[in-house]
Amino acid sequence: MDLLIASFSIGLGAISSLVFHQIRKHRIVKLRTKKKNNKKDDYFDSNKDSSDLQMMKNELDSLEVERSIITSSVRKIHETFRQGKLSQLEFDRLMIKYAEDLGKCEQEMEQTRSVVDLYELSSIKNNLVSIIEDKIKVIDARLSEISNGNVKMLTRQPKQSSHDTTYQDLANTSLGQGNLEKSLQMEAEKIKNLEYEITQALEKLDSYESRKSESKSAETGNEQILEKNLDQSSTLNVTNKKDPLRNFTSSD
Repeated sequence: MDLLIASFSIGLGAISSLVFHQIRKHRIVKLRTKKKNNKKDDYFDSNKDSSDLQMMKNELDSLEVERSIITSSVRKIHETFRQGKLSQLEFDRLMIKYAEDLGKCEQEMEQTRSVVDLYELSSIKNNLVSIIEDKIKVIDARLSEISNGNVKMLTRQPKQSSHDTTYQDLANTSLGQGNLEKSLQMEAEKIKNLEYEITQALEKLDSYESRKSESKSAETGNEQILEKNLDQSSTLNVTNKKDPLRNFTSSD
């Protein structure tokens, strides 16, 4: 009865892994077909459609679920084997199969995560460049207005006597300096705002990199646990091979 339950659990894990594999395969085929219809081969679109990006994120989520199913199945196999409910031959066969499935899953996760990271970083870069370009356009427009205003004031100035001209020049100079100082203050304020927006964009990028590092650290921890289980499996295999009587008893 225990052997039947263990076999059922292992089979359920294998079926779940197969179902997720088929779903992921369908999504990949659909995404590749859409790419071929819209873009040339080997062309990367930095302005990827949000629906395509969401599809890639969903694909990554599916891979993570599949990976958790595989690792859970491996743990159940080890537990069943330690309890003597699974033969050595069946244990080795299942471990080889799940090791191959886990390797393929991790490889696809790495590729999908790289694509998602690339699109997200490109989006952050495009937003930052857009902010800077917009602010530069505003500053250029303001400088053009100031320059055109000064030219018009000079061209419209009437002829006056030397005394009036001197007085008017002093007045214009004072007025011009006042306008210039005011304009410089406004531009300085705009530059401060631009620096703040750039800082915010860089903070978002830093937080994204931090989350990415934490995710990789968690995956590394899981991989170490799995490697430990595999090492324990190898130790058990060596012990069983050295003790033929034990192998004979287990198989019976």
